[in-house]
Amino acid sequence: MRYSRKVIVGFIVLLAVLMSPRLVFGDDDLVRVTPQIAVEQAQAFFDDVSDEPVTACDPVKMVNSDGESIGYIVRAKRDDVNYGYVVFDSERSWWISEYCLAPNAPMPIENTSDEIALLASQDDIVALKFDELSFGIADLDNNVVLDEKGCRSTAVFSVGNSRSGSPGRFEDVFVLPKDLYKQGYVIDASKTISGMITPTQSEVIKETGTYACDVSAMFAVSSHYVTLNRLKLPDLYHELWQLSGTSGDPNKSFDQATGLYFTQGRTPSPNAAPAIKEFCARRGKRLETSFAWYPSWDSFRATADSGNLSIFSGTLRSSHDAHAMAVAGYVAMHNTYSNDKKYMLVVWDGWFNQLRFLPYDTTIYISHEGTYCGE
Repeated sequence: MRYSRKVIVGFIVLLAVLMSPRLVFGDDDLVRVTPQIAVEQAQAFFDDVSDEPVTACDPVKMVNSDGESIGYIVRAKRDDVNYGYVVFDSERSWWISEYCLAPNAPMPIENTSDEIALLASQDDIVALKFDELSFGIADLDNNVVLDEKGCRSTAVFSVGNSRSGSPGRFEDVFVLPKDLYKQGYVIDASKTISGMITPTQSEVIKETGTYACDVSAMFAVSSHYVTLNRLKLPDLYHELWQLSGTSGDPNKSFDQATGLYFTQGRTPSPNAAPAIKEFCARRGKRLETSFAWYPSWDSFRATADSGNLSIFSGTLRSSHDAHAMAVAGYVAMHNTYSNDKKYMLVVWDGWFNQLRFLPYDTTIYISHEGTYCGE
């Protein structure tokens, strides 16, 4: 058997680049390894290490026991006869965890039990890696997971379901794009609108001595439509505070990030729409604003598609924590393993100076509301 370290190392570096997940924000494409790419790279590998002409085929997606996508198992054939395989595993530093080239050699998921071999012969199955030497399979459509002995697995398999129960704080609701990628989600549709001034909670507390999430969301949304001087944040924030009828808690709150005491504000949700309208009108911009109780995800999508911003607010069922966020767009995704759908809002949460993914799961809220702007 011929082995060229230079070629193999070059190939592995190329594969590492290809398998690095990269979400293109605001685009409809997710850069990821496809079955076709896996076959092409397997063919390059076989061409280098095999003295016999073999053909790469039959790629099988591989995930770990957490449901994270980690690679592929690709078969080798010679003259239409099984001739081995290669396992691409992103959890290994060299990306190739094992390979075999020999007449009639089965893939790892085929050489353990008759039940696994039977299930593995079907379409839409996923190879499930338990450890370095143990592989099972999963048929997600029929909710069947078999270990290496063909027994139903007790492993926690979380593809398409990264959270369970009702979250007690909003920080537990947000999801990371890289985690969705690892679970096999790809983007079907998305839109993100730029052009907001987004002072963080710490900045607002330092400069105004107050903070209200609704007021911060109103400020961010308004800054998209009218020119605001960031240096005048205290005056502008106070103006929106007054216009929206925000009331301050008489007892000061302490902010650990800044080490300062501040006045925590509370805003009636329906008040944001008329406050934004009046605030922008004073600066020569006519806006149409509206408010809705228990809005659908489609209402936020339609607003973003028209080039406008909105505000989502909700109260968590388990803790009664309430929060309001400026909505800059949306993302619709599906899982390539289970076909599970996810619908998310792209939001600025007011705490950090970045956009985040908020899954639109209304079952976790006691109530949720929407404020919409239109030109």
